[in-house]
Amino acid sequence: MPPRVGESRAVSPPVFEVIQPGPRQSFVWHCHDYPAACARWNYHPEYELHLITAGTGHFMVGDFLGTFAPGHLVLVGPDLPHGWFSDLSAGERIEGRDIVLQAHGDWLQRLVSLCPELETVSALLADARYGVVFTGPTVPVLGAGLAAMGDMNDAARLAALIGLLSGLAACPRQRLTGIAPFGGEGQARVADRDLERMDRVIRHLLSGGAHDIRQADMARQVGLGGPAFSRLFRRATGTTFVSFMRRLRVSHACRMLAETDASIAEISSAAGFANLSNFNRQFLEICGTTPRRYRQDVRSLSRVDAPLARAGTGAACPGLTG
Repeated sequence: MPPRVGESRAVSPPVFEVIQPGPRQSFVWHCHDYPAACARWNYHPEYELHLITAGTGHFMVGDFLGTFAPGHLVLVGPDLPHGWFSDLSAGERIEGRDIVLQAHGDWLQRLVSLCPELETVSALLADARYGVVFTGPTVPVLGAGLAAMGDMNDAARLAALIGLLSGLAACPRQRLTGIAPFGGEGQARVADRDLERMDRVIRHLLSGGAHDIRQADMARQVGLGGPAFSRLFRRATGTTFVSFMRRLRVSHACRMLAETDASIAEISSAAGFANLSNFNRQFLEICGTTPRRYRQDVRSLSRVDAPLARAGTGAACPGLTG
C-alpha cells in the first residue's frame, strides 16, 4: 500500500517563502542540500535563478512538468510557483544540490534602467515571469559563473551578477509555462494552508509511480471533497488533476526512454498507460514527437554533445505544459 499523503516527509513547510537579503546585500545567493526546508513547492515575489548541481528528478514551474539533471539552469519570475523534487532512496541526502540567486524585481529593474548596456535584460525578465530554462553550449559556463559567486565578497558578487545577467540575456531559452504568474492580475492567491495541502499532494505524486492514483483518493487524504479538491488543485498548479497525471506518466516514460533499453511497449505499461496506442497518441500530443524518435534524439544528443546533455537541455521531455 502506498504511503498516505504527508507520511515520512522530512519537510512540512509553509508554501510562501520569505526571502531577506543581508543589510549590505542587494540580492541573496545560497547553496543548499536536498531535502531542505526551502526545497518545496513554493512561490515568492523575487526572481530566482536556480542551478542543479547533482541528482535527477522532476521539477514544476507553473503548469510545466519536466525532468532535470546536473547543469539544469532555470530563471523563475515573481509569484510563479516552482519546485524541484529529486529521486531519492530511503534516507538519502544530496549535498549542495541547488545553487540559488534571488533578487527583487524592483531592484533588478532599477539596475537595468541605470545601465543602458543591460537593455537586453528587460526581455529576459519579461520572459522569466513565465519561467525559462536555458539551453545551448553556454549553459555550463553560465552555471559555473553562478557557482563561483559563492567564493566572492559582496562587491565582487555584484559585478559578477551584472556579467551573468548579460550572458543569460544572450543565451537561448525556452518558456516553460503559459499561465499567468501566481497571484497576478485577475488571479486570486490561494491561502497558505491550502497551498500546503497541494504541496503534500504534489510531493506524493512525484515520489512514486503514476499507477492507480485517483483524484477522489487524494482528495480524501487531504480532507477535501472532490469538487473543492479539483478547484484548489487547478488554482495551485494551473492545470487539472487528470492533465497533471497524464503529463506525469509521459514524464516517467521520457526518463525510461532515455535511461533504459526497455521496449516501448514495456515502458508504456510501466508508465501506467492502458495500451500502446493510447501511450503513443498522448506522448505525441504532449512532447510533439514519437517515443521512438524521442529516444533516438536524446541518445544522439548524449553521444554528440555530452556537455550540453549534462546541462539538462536534453533531459526534459519537451512541451510538458498543458
